[in-house]
Amino acid sequence: PSIVIRRNGEFVMMDCGEGAQRQLFRIGSGLNREAVILISHLHGDHVTGLLGLLQTMSLAQRTREVTIVAPSALSRWLKTTAETLHIGLTFQVRFNPSRVGTVYRGRDYRVRAARAIHSVESYSYLLEEFERPGVFHPERAKALGIPEGKLWARLQHGRKVTLKGRTVNPREVTDPPRPGRKVGYSGDTRPSKTLTRFFARCDLLVFDSTFSSKDEEKALDRKHSTAREAALLAKEAGVGQLVLTHFSARYRNVGRLLREARSVFPNTLAARDGLKLEVPYQTS
Repeated sequence: PSIVIRRNGEFVMMDCGEGAQRQLFRIGSGLNREAVILISHLHGDHVTGLLGLLQTMSLAQRTREVTIVAPSALSRWLKTTAETLHIGLTFQVRFNPSRVGTVYRGRDYRVRAARAIHSVESYSYLLEEFERPGVFHPERAKALGIPEGKLWARLQHGRKVTLKGRTVNPREVTDPPRPGRKVGYSGDTRPSKTLTRFFARCDLLVFDSTFSSKDEEKALDRKHSTAREAALLAKEAGVGQLVLTHFSARYRNVGRLLREARSVFPNTLAARDGLKLEVPYQTS
C-alpha cells in the first residue's frame, strides 16, 4: 500500500510498497516536490518501493532534501542496500525515527504517530493542519480606522497591530479560527482504544481492513483488522469518512467487506489503485 497526500506543492507519502512510484507518476506528482515519506512498519509490502523511488528521484537530478520517518531499523536497511547496489543519491535524506508523538512539523501542519498493534514494531500516523485564521471583516477594520494594506494583512494572519497608540487584536476584526483538516492512516494493526482516541474527529481515515468478519480469528492471530472493526472504530472516533485498505488476496472482490463496514459506518469507501479523494475543509 501507499497513500499520498498532496498539498501546497508538496506530497506526504504514507508507506511505499512496490509500484508506489508508478502510481506517483500517474497522479502527476513531480519528483522534485517537497517530500515527506512515512513508513508504518518494516514488512516488505509497505517498504520495498522506497529504494526504487529514491533512486528515480536521483536520476531526475533531485536536489531537495527528503525526510523519511520510519522505525529505526529502516535506516540501516537503506544504507546497507544502497552500498551493496552502489546507489548514490543527488540529495540528502533526513531520517527521523518513528516514536509516539510529533514526528514531523511542516509550515502549516504536523504529523503525529501512535503505536499500532501488529506483529512487529508498527506505527499509525495522523496529519493535522494547524488552525486557519477566521474570516476577516473589512468593515470592522474600517470602523476602527485601520487603513487598508499591510495592517489588514497582519490582522488577517492573526497578528496584532498598533495604530495611533491603540493596539487592535485580530479577534476584533475576524471570526474565530477555523479548524484545519485531519487525515489518518492506520498501517497494519488491530483496533484499539488508543487508536480510537488518536483518530478522533479525523476528516478522512484510511484503516486496515484485511479480513471479513467471518475470518475474524485470522485477524486476531495475524494482528490485522476486519472491515467491520475498522467501521466500529471510525464510528466511535467520529471520523468524517472511512477508506478501507489492505485487503487479503483471498477475497476476489471487496464488496462483502464494504457491505460489512457500511452496515456500521455508511460513509465508507474501498481503496483501489489510483483512487483520488478531495478532503474539504469543515464548514464550522
